[in-house]
Amino acid sequence: MAAYGALVSLMYIIDQIQTHPRPPISIDQNQVESLTQLISSLQKFLEIYYPQRGYTEEEDEWESCIAEAAYHAEDVIESYIVDQIRARLKIDVQHIISFQFYQGLQKVIEDMNLIKIEIEEKVVVQDQLHVMKSVNPAAGSSRSTSTRKNVTMIGFDDVLLQMLDKVTGGGLNLQILPIVGMGGIGKTTLAQITYVSPLVHYHFDIRAWSTISQEYNAREILGQVLGQVDKGNEVDLSEDEQGLHLYQYLIGRRYFIVMDDMWNIEAWDQVRRFFPNNKNGSRIVVTTRLSNLASQFNYSNGLHLKFLDEYASWDPFCKTVFGEEACPLELEDVGQKIVKGCKGLRLSVVVIGGLLSKSGRTKESWGLFEKNLSSIVNLEENRSCLQVLYMNYNNLPVYLKPCFLCMGTYVEDAVIPVSYLVPFFVAMGYVKPIIGKCLEEIYSRRVCRRTC
Repeated sequence: MAAYGALVSLMYIIDQIQTHPRPPISIDQNQVESLTQLISSLQKFLEIYYPQRGYTEEEDEWESCIAEAAYHAEDVIESYIVDQIRARLKIDVQHIISFQFYQGLQKVIEDMNLIKIEIEEKVVVQDQLHVMKSVNPAAGSSRSTSTRKNVTMIGFDDVLLQMLDKVTGGGLNLQILPIVGMGGIGKTTLAQITYVSPLVHYHFDIRAWSTISQEYNAREILGQVLGQVDKGNEVDLSEDEQGLHLYQYLIGRRYFIVMDDMWNIEAWDQVRRFFPNNKNGSRIVVTTRLSNLASQFNYSNGLHLKFLDEYASWDPFCKTVFGEEACPLELEDVGQKIVKGCKGLRLSVVVIGGLLSKSGRTKESWGLFEKNLSSIVNLEENRSCLQVLYMNYNNLPVYLKPCFLCMGTYVEDAVIPVSYLVPFFVAMGYVKPIIGKCLEEIYSRRVCRRTC
């Protein structure tokens, strides 16, 4: 969310100036207090108000006004800092004087306060209307304790049995087993379920997982596998040294390797010589969205994942939303439309079902989801997946959105160490201070609460 991120950034700048041993500028203390109070108030509004309702054009306009005001405040402060530095270096003696800076910042504070007052007045009116229109206020509070059921198995019962049969049977020669299908259809999920299956764990001596992606690197692929099968021996080795070490380690052992998200045959060609055919039933599973790539392996033992039909989608959808409870009769019609809008994609069923499990169980609430979903049904495949995921992003708590967007600075499938993220989020001001606790401890506890 741009507005929340802008407010966080502005607060960070003010904190840096206030705590710096030799700040480049000084800000009037009354202005500091007014500005920080306004920032905190607007942040609280964004955190509490937005996640509870769908977005409207008016609310989008509020967010734009908040973001614009925060950016303007940053410009005023940073421009004054630059002018003061240039003046001290005698590069430009025509620097802005303190009184002009005071006036500029005061104008920002007044504008931001007007936005706050306007929003508060309109929120009161909307809340009154919302209460008047509410037919069943308690509907959203009803939750089944069984909705925490593992939903990763959605629509995989039959194909999982087929996959396990191919992995553990089919002769002793090394086999490459492609899992093929479009993005969001469940290739990686099926591979993961197979990978952690007790049957696979018992059947193979060694298991390892490697992520390939479009920007593949043979050394990284070998390093990923070697780091799992023989920890500590992948460091500071060349590609050939890694490959030789891996080959020697795999000789005589029955191994199961997953190569996830392969985009071209060259990625396999660069590493295939390091995987010996021990003639003991070893298997390599390759997930790819490209049918022509799967055909280049010259094996017909893989699986081509198909779309779920509406009947096959309905049962797992209901289990995702209601757990072991049945879908209420008044929601069946709109629920069927939502399932149809998922177009047989397991990713869509999981994401939309997960969102609905946290929303009010009313026809009005579900109707908004159905309306939003129907607008993306006819988009091309990749855009459709992205739009479904955006719906999930849009329902994140507002304070998590800047954290999520920071992940965009990393390349696809990058390994992100938590030891780096914690101080990074702290430095960016995404973690609010609590008296008597260090920020790193606060963040770590929040992560633990959300992952337990």
